[in-house]
Amino acid sequence: MDCPQKVADWIIRWCSPDGMNIPAIDESTAKRLAKLHWVIHPGELYELSPSDWLQVDGLSEQGRDDIMQQLEESKNASPSSLIYGFRITGVDSRLAKRLVEAFENCSMLREVKPDKLTSVEGVDARVATAVRQWFKDSFNKKMLKMLERNGFRFN
Repeated sequence: MDCPQKVADWIIRWCSPDGMNIPAIDESTAKRLAKLHWVIHPGELYELSPSDWLQVDGLSEQGRDDIMQQLEESKNASPSSLIYGFRITGVDSRLAKRLVEAFENCSMLREVKPDKLTSVEGVDARVATAVRQWFKDSFNKKMLKMLERNGFRFN
């Protein structure tokens, strides 16, 4: 995740209506955060302090207040919004909802075997592998721990 455009794309997806629904972090803000290298994954958004947000060019005081409020509210997002926001290859918002219907939450999805994953409509072997690899990846595990430390619940 050393490419600012890839980081910005992930932040944009995370903040989208199908993700955490944080409209105050728009595309230009996401690009600025990525270019500053303050954020390399969405979990780091929750680690930024109010004084950090003051240093982001182009944000009004109201914009910063909106971001802080929406970040806090996003901690109550649905499991399917989280799964969509994780940016797992092949998982769009509809498939994220089907995965939650089948496995209830992120913790259950993290532990599920590939043959169970492929029983979900829209999950082929490629997507099942992507889901398993995403949850095994050390970079993603660090992000999950950071999100959990900041108030997210995965079960």
